[in-house]
Amino acid sequence: MIDPQKVRLAYYESGDGPRIMLFGPSQVELQALQDCFSRLSKDENSIDLHEQPFVHIAGDIQLRLQSVGSAFGKKNPCTLPGLRRNPEHSNSFIWTRTGEGWDYLAELIDSSVRAVTPGHQYLTSYPSEDAIVVVSKGEYGDEVLDR
Repeated sequence: MIDPQKVRLAYYESGDGPRIMLFGPSQVELQALQDCFSRLSKDENSIDLHEQPFVHIAGDIQLRLQSVGSAFGKKNPCTLPGLRRNPEHSNSFIWTRTGEGWDYLAELIDSSVRAVTPGHQYLTSYPSEDAIVVVSKGEYGDEVLDR
């Protein structure tokens, strides 16, 4: 049995496009995910989400979160924000945002972090980004990991 507080990280092909799920039961601790987004909004360069202790990986998925710094003084102005598939590995993604973009996502999932009822939030714009990212709390059981 998976620790109910761990965020499940899963990838699958859905009817409306490739989907990355960050989810768990009602006890899931989304605060750690929100903290990652907040750290990226301030000073951290990148976080390999699939290696974090609060994450349970389902299948062969890798997700690197990366900050390009402030929109007003990007560290790497050549890097476009967005979720992109890593060309070297089909189930590996690099999700890049500006510091302000990560701060926005941290605020966007705040209602899910504090929620006592089931709910979800979409975090990307597919098809302009390479997959749909959904944060969900209390909506799916671990059987979705068998897809």
